[in-house]
Amino acid sequence: MKFGAHLLANLTPEWNGQYIQYEYLKEFLDKTINESSILINDDKEKATLGEYFLRVDREFFEFCEKEMTKINTFFSEKLAEAMRRFTTLKDEIEYRKMIAEENSLRQNEYYLMLILLQKYQLLNFTGFIKILKKHDKLFQTNRGEQWRKSHIETAAFYTSTKVTELIRDVEQIYTNQLELGDRTRAMKRLRVPPLEEIQSSMVTFRLGIFIGILGVLLPLLIILIIVLNKSQTGKKIQWRDGLHLYRSSFLIILQIILTGINIYGWSSSGVNHILIFEIDPRNHLTYQQLLEIGTCLCVLWSLSFIVFVITSYFDCYPFLHPLIFVIFLILFFLNPFPIFYPSARYWLMKTLCLVFTAAFHPIRFADNWLCNQLTSMELAFFDLEHYFCFYFSNIQWWKTNLMFSSIPVGLFCTGWTRFLLQAFLLAIPSSLRLTQCLRRYYDTKLKYPHLVNAGKYVMGLTVGITNSLRRASFSLNKTYSNNPLQNPFMYLWIITALINSTYKLIWDIKMDWGLFHKNAGENRFLRDHIIYSSKNYYYYGMIQDVILRYSWTINIFIQFHTSTAEYSDVIGFVFGLLELVRRFSWNFFRLENEHLNNCGRYRAIRDISIKPIANGVDLNLINSKLNKKFGIRNRKKINQCQTINEDLQNNIQDFLNNQMSTSNISHSLSSADISHLKK
Repeated sequence: MKFGAHLLANLTPEWNGQYIQYEYLKEFLDKTINESSILINDDKEKATLGEYFLRVDREFFEFCEKEMTKINTFFSEKLAEAMRRFTTLKDEIEYRKMIAEENSLRQNEYYLMLILLQKYQLLNFTGFIKILKKHDKLFQTNRGEQWRKSHIETAAFYTSTKVTELIRDVEQIYTNQLELGDRTRAMKRLRVPPLEEIQSSMVTFRLGIFIGILGVLLPLLIILIIVLNKSQTGKKIQWRDGLHLYRSSFLIILQIILTGINIYGWSSSGVNHILIFEIDPRNHLTYQQLLEIGTCLCVLWSLSFIVFVITSYFDCYPFLHPLIFVIFLILFFLNPFPIFYPSARYWLMKTLCLVFTAAFHPIRFADNWLCNQLTSMELAFFDLEHYFCFYFSNIQWWKTNLMFSSIPVGLFCTGWTRFLLQAFLLAIPSSLRLTQCLRRYYDTKLKYPHLVNAGKYVMGLTVGITNSLRRASFSLNKTYSNNPLQNPFMYLWIITALINSTYKLIWDIKMDWGLFHKNAGENRFLRDHIIYSSKNYYYYGMIQDVILRYSWTINIFIQFHTSTAEYSDVIGFVFGLLELVRRFSWNFFRLENEHLNNCGRYRAIRDISIKPIANGVDLNLINSKLNKKFGIRNRKKINQCQTINEDLQNNIQDFLNNQMSTSNISHSLSSADISHLKK
């Protein structure tokens, strides 16, 4: 593998800008040779050829010196941070301020940080060696070798062995303090790197099976709804009531599937969602596993709905099936047994608890993100009222008439109180986000952006209140139901909804996505650094966000004669689907922006990178991982380079000896790294 591809595939994404600009230097040299060939063929310019090479040479070494200074500075800062963290970590272990499991996790992550830093030394050293060798070969000189000896071999990032010593000390502490002297067990537990995710062939197989089944079930469901209009007894099949009961569970399942696609997009583009969400890098769901869960649940949902339609046709208690399916979903996520990805379900339940108790603890990004997903599922909260009233308000229905739709009765299922309950349930997601914003302000004392962001959710609550007043007055007041244009709450709702949509649209694009940056440069209307491969993705995302943020305006023109309007069965389902599509696109750009913020702070560990790193547990395995032809983004196939340079092997060995002389930790350098040094 050529070194440029090797560097791109193995650098730590959050430190991207702090590595040697190898490709730029390589292109600079190639451009120089191409331009010099023109001068050689031009008799008038031959006299200036020597002067041209001197000028280019000077520019080349000036840029190399800037790069070396940048690398030295960054390495020194990260080394100082590592030493400070080591002191704290040692004190915590010594005074037993943490339980053993927390000690283990902290040491694992600190150890990985040291490996990343050592990898940083190695990649930059190799980069300088290779580019200087290329310089000398093209210019037919030894100035590159001389510059390397006088600058690189005396640079702090090359000469320092402190990282190696820290790795040795961490290994000793882990062995003696946490594994009672059992070094074999200690090293086995300590060296669990965040290697490139391996997709299980069985998961892939099951995912394919579920997708194939869905390709049959969903069209079959649509056909049955169209064909079976009436039951055997001639009664009209109430499939729209069934859809009202099934739609929220489908939205939850669809959200799982779309999140799986999000994870695939983040991983393939190098957006470190593992670090951003602070999930366990050694034990988490891959995108295929999440898609497997979503498609499996979607198969069960389709079967349940089909059974509902068929039992409606045979007049055999059809409305029991939506309730059974919802109970199954609850049991699936809450079951305490170690099956069906328990650690992932535990993470979700824990994060949900943190979302609902946001006022009492600092807010993590994962809490923020999950709560944003809930705000896009307001329809599911709204439908809680329908479920409760349909199944539990009319006890007589259970005794006598299970084959027909329930007629809700009781305090919160009729009259004004029904709309009050609906408004309360609709307000839950926005209220949770409002609480998070206020808590963020309490912790940081920053009015901007937290109080400004809180204003967005206050506006959302206002829209919910005015909309509930509009719908309630329409339903309970005959004057307004006969002439909706006389309803003052309708105009109040339209005004607040317009303000709310504009507010949220600006926040999406400017704050959440970080677009329309003043220093966007050639990325017009975007930002100076973008990760996804095409600018068109960003422009499409902005246009889509504008359209879907104002899609509610359709309600101004259609079905205002219906009291529930946008919350009626079919229309509400369509609006719920559109909102999930909008959130699906939002997730891509929101995580990208957060990833770039981590890059700006050079935060690489939870600090843990999702890119392959070297640790030496199994050199053949690590070598195969590092030789996979993947980059941080725009991964393309790379041709193998077999060229080997014999001249620099003595210098390479000096570097390896320099790093390994303090301890026996040659395992931290992979055979792929060493082979690149020797090429």
